[in-house]
Amino acid sequence: MKLKSLASRVTLAVAVPVVLVTATLRPIATAYIDARQEVERAGADSMLEAGHETLRQAINESLSHVLVSAEKPAVERFLSSRLAPPDVPAREAHVALSREQLESLFDAFLEHYGRYAQVALIDTQGEELVVATDPAFAFDPVMHAERGYFLEAMSLGRRDMFISSPYLPASARGGDAGPVVDVATPVFGPDGERQAVLLFRLDWARLIAPVRHVLSLEEGIKPFMMDARGTWLLASREEGSLEFGAFFPEIAPELWNAITWRNTGEIEVDDRLVSFATHDIRTQPYRGRAGMITSPSGEHPWRLGVVLEKPTLTSVLVGDIPVAMVALMIYGLSIAFGVYWAFSHHRQLVLRRHSRRLAKEAQANAREVADLYEHAPCGYHSLDADGRVVKMNRTELSWLGYSADEVVGVREYRDFVTPETREDFEAAFAAVLGPEGEGSAEVELVTREGKTLPVVIQASAYTTTQGFVHSRAMVFDLTDRKEMEEVLARQALTDPLTGLGNRRYLEDQAHMEMARARRRDEPLSLIAIDLDHFKHINDTYGHDVGDRVLESFADTAQRQLRDGDVLARMGGEEFAVLLPGATQEQALQVAGRLRMSIAQTPLYADTFEGGRLFYTASMGVTAVVEERSLKPAIKRADKGLYEAKAQGRNRVVWRPVEEMGA
Repeated sequence: MKLKSLASRVTLAVAVPVVLVTATLRPIATAYIDARQEVERAGADSMLEAGHETLRQAINESLSHVLVSAEKPAVERFLSSRLAPPDVPAREAHVALSREQLESLFDAFLEHYGRYAQVALIDTQGEELVVATDPAFAFDPVMHAERGYFLEAMSLGRRDMFISSPYLPASARGGDAGPVVDVATPVFGPDGERQAVLLFRLDWARLIAPVRHVLSLEEGIKPFMMDARGTWLLASREEGSLEFGAFFPEIAPELWNAITWRNTGEIEVDDRLVSFATHDIRTQPYRGRAGMITSPSGEHPWRLGVVLEKPTLTSVLVGDIPVAMVALMIYGLSIAFGVYWAFSHHRQLVLRRHSRRLAKEAQANAREVADLYEHAPCGYHSLDADGRVVKMNRTELSWLGYSADEVVGVREYRDFVTPETREDFEAAFAAVLGPEGEGSAEVELVTREGKTLPVVIQASAYTTTQGFVHSRAMVFDLTDRKEMEEVLARQALTDPLTGLGNRRYLEDQAHMEMARARRRDEPLSLIAIDLDHFKHINDTYGHDVGDRVLESFADTAQRQLRDGDVLARMGGEEFAVLLPGATQEQALQVAGRLRMSIAQTPLYADTFEGGRLFYTASMGVTAVVEERSLKPAIKRADKGLYEAKAQGRNRVVWRPVEEMGA
């Protein structure tokens, strides 16, 4: 009887402390695990955002390389030299020289950027004209006319592009050859005729390597990237990684089914947390100067994301030895104190002390999550159903120049949106409130100082069983992208050699000047200019000297022209001047003064006889009348220019409007 009583007491002395300690530690452990999960979730979201931006920038840079290359003078010179008649003197030498320059340009892309496997210029029949290939790939020669990228590019317009999905090329013989992406765009001549297709093959493994690195910065986080069909797109030789091209729906069907019905967000699958977003190269805001971007149907959007294990009590204890030791110690002490009743008071003090320490750790983790929100590299805000700001992080407040007290609960977010872009904001916010529960818009915000800030807003609805609670939005600053677009726009209108406007720039200016002339009933004249014997200068002294002559002409002409006159390079040694407000007499005076100045301003260099190279120019002058475009006036001025050439060059000839109709 005594033994049974003693056993019952020992059992009770062990059971009661265990129950009490478990009840005490459970809320602390739960709070700690929740805080750890929020920290890991925020870290995963940050890495996903950084990986998405890294991918966007890499593709954007490659698109810019392709577009800039397609409009390089080296490409134009090579294609023009091939199209020259066979009886043109030194034609073959010109073709060989321009081919060598183009090969040097292609080799520079392979050497300096490292992400390109092959660069090729293909004629309209599908045959390679100029090609440069990374030795690691060693592509076999192919007939491009049968390839999808060539057929697509031949149907596209100027600055339109075709981008394939990543694939393993069957024609690559290199041992290290991996997947590639084909980027193709048509090349047009000055007259708008399709002349060739420019093909850039991107080494997908090198392009995606920075993205994979960004998505794998934290231990235990596994990145993934798949196309719309579920094909694995991450190229890696790490042990345990999926091979490029693996079919993910068969490998992890449950995870694949969970992410296919949403474009972005976070989901929980079993004991894993998945954060993902979609990336569609046809619609991403990184195209710059590109027009339409096409890609094989059914393979977009791509899904980019990370998978991390949700923290559990077991994983926390295994991964954090001090915490596990503390837990074991608490249980051991509680049991010992239950057996030795005399030490019960000391047991309570120990539990209280350790509870405070664990609570502080949980609070510290919560503060870390809050700090990530407040100081994120992008803006965050939440709006109620009326569009009133209920929360905004410090990053976005600093952009706007306001304090939280001036905005939160006081202002409607639409008040910060410019009137010109407010309609886009309202449409996106209506989509967030609607069945879709998400929306995005590119708008401009007005700061306290009155400045405008271009941003893109991506928002989703936070709802409960009671309905809509508030929206959650990320705001990204587009200032750098807008500045780059402006730079590219200026480059598209400027001749890179002389710094003058190009043909497109002249046509844009002519459109405005012709409208102004009609409104004010003022005259408008045009001068067509061609440098005499320019081909002889190139053949005798080389293209470097020819370029210097063009630069010298541009400097001389700009000094002779009036403010408001528009000087542009039409191509080669051909130039044009638009003279607002100039009558026939005034236009002829300007042309005569310009002709004399050119003839009297030589190019100085020791390589010339006497240290000077004189050159002249022939000019055709005409009036710009009420016509749909500048083309008829250019044709008349060119007629006058040809007459000046026929009369011995270094002359100015007026071409009346009436003669063109005869």
